[in-house]
Amino acid sequence: MRQTSALYQKLLQDPGSRKEARVIINGVTYGEDRIVSLATKANLFPSDTMGVGGAIAKEIDLSLVEPGAIPPMAEVVPAYRLVLGEVSSEWVQKGVFFIDTRSADALTGVLTIHGYDAMLKAEQVWEPDQSLVFPMTMERASAEIARLMGVSIDPRTVFQPSYLVDYPANAYTLRDVLRYIAAAYAGNWIITDTGQLRLVTFAELPPESSFLITGYGSAITFGGVRILV
Repeated sequence: MRQTSALYQKLLQDPGSRKEARVIINGVTYGEDRIVSLATKANLFPSDTMGVGGAIAKEIDLSLVEPGAIPPMAEVVPAYRLVLGEVSSEWVQKGVFFIDTRSADALTGVLTIHGYDAMLKAEQVWEPDQSLVFPMTMERASAEIARLMGVSIDPRTVFQPSYLVDYPANAYTLRDVLRYIAAAYAGNWIITDTGQLRLVTFAELPPESSFLITGYGSAITFGGVRILV
């Protein structure tokens, strides 16, 4: 669970507080005056039943009014904070995404974006550097895969030193190998809200977490604007 400030916790308990959203795209910040709708969606499991061996991508749907030029595959970082009057909490990041598709409405000037997190960067065939020695530990393999994806391993991920990975023959992708590792640990890989690669195992899930089977991430609406929770 992400640590939040005492002020955030205080505002969270106040029924008069609200969520304020923003997105940063390619270094440019867009606030609620430009956001038409914003929602994120992710599954903790690879299907609608509790399963293991997944490497699951989170998705974002975003619409902006006249955002200007945005490069292909631009990075999109949504966040929210709690606000009560003139008091506001820190911003809480809700993922790191990359634009996949976009469509512009010439009449309204609204740009609609759909994107995925860095998990889709694992959809590349792993052709290991000749300096690597196999079999290698799953920890070392995961670190190498994360490097190739341009991310880091979440420090909460725990590995067993005796678990090994063989040379990825037969054109296995990075994501294929991640799924193999996840299955060995009875878990699933996700990209965290701060953009790190994390292996979540069944042993880490609290008993009340069964509601996460079908997914997490949602949106709220105020003033005609749908904003992520």
